[in-house]
Amino acid sequence: MRILSVTNDIDSGGAAKSLFFLAQGLARLGHEVRVISISAPARTGRRVAELNETGVAVDFVRIPYYPMSLAACPIPFWKNVGRAVSRPGEFRRIRRLVREFAPDVIHYNSYTTLLAALPLAGPPAVLHCREMLLENNPLLPLTRPLVRARVRELVAISPAEAEQARRVFGLDATLVFNPAPVPDAPAPMPDAGGEDGGLVYGMFSHVSPTKGHRLCIEACGLAARELRRAGVRVRLFGGRIGIHDGLYRSLERMIADAGLEDVVSFQGFAVDPEAEMRAVHLVLRPDLTGHPWGRDVIEAMSQGRPVLAAGTSEVFIRPGETGELVPPGDAEALATAMVGLADRDRLARMGANAHRFAAAHFDPDEHARRVLAVLKRAANRAS
Repeated sequence: MRILSVTNDIDSGGAAKSLFFLAQGLARLGHEVRVISISAPARTGRRVAELNETGVAVDFVRIPYYPMSLAACPIPFWKNVGRAVSRPGEFRRIRRLVREFAPDVIHYNSYTTLLAALPLAGPPAVLHCREMLLENNPLLPLTRPLVRARVRELVAISPAEAEQARRVFGLDATLVFNPAPVPDAPAPMPDAGGEDGGLVYGMFSHVSPTKGHRLCIEACGLAARELRRAGVRVRLFGGRIGIHDGLYRSLERMIADAGLEDVVSFQGFAVDPEAEMRAVHLVLRPDLTGHPWGRDVIEAMSQGRPVLAAGTSEVFIRPGETGELVPPGDAEALATAMVGLADRDRLARMGANAHRFAAAHFDPDEHARRVLAVLKRAANRAS
């Protein structure tokens, strides 16, 4: 089968990384896969080269993002407008690329790619629901008929996305957790008393207003005495995004003004997040949206690391078993949990549980087979 995936990015962000594993898996299953990204590589371009090596071609067409309001990743309005004004010929180009490839089915990797669906009326399509929509967006009533006209099937990455997509679009959604390579055994916990003098907690996310960096730093301030006593260091990994540069600099000042440099610090972009996760004892996700199921969660669990996250959903993070949950936006609760989890043996036990869950649910080959079944169903319905 010829499968075309349209994605918002190919080498940066959770949706891009999940597609990377999916495209490789579909190619291993013997299908011809092509990717069109509406963003050029922002980092090393390594993923593009690796996809090419497995026979997956990647093109870049700079059309705008679909201007939906998403809970976790706001779309920069004026940058999006600039794309629309400066590159009107890109819609003709994507139509030509699709016509030349003649896919049996199109896979839209995110809500943000739906503008590509406007000129691509022919092939059947599957929409991957990877984000939670803000339902007060005035564009939502116009989005429903677009999705109903172009999309045959939905795939959702968690029960929350599945429930929302079914309700908003009136289409059934197949639940398929995101993929992550899972080692045969959890990575050994770093020895306490190593180069950092104790336990290391890590947060893995681009710096943006919804990710909870300010809340994390505030919690570190509230618990600074206890964290120092327990020998806990908090490392903040993640890229520095241009549109949020002011936020990044304000967070650096916040750490310096509070005298917290020995407790919490920025580490920059993590080229190999899994390797960095293996070097920490606990992964933090203080996301203000309260959605404890992002790529950082599944990658941490795959490496055998428990997760302390904000939210109430216990699909992945089961309190006391694979991590802990705290109310979103509650710095005091986060601080208390960070101190309470400063026990290497307890973290190791929860990490082992997390790894067992990951091995049962995140296998990339099984993920590819399950998504392929949805793609085939969409193609068969159209024929």
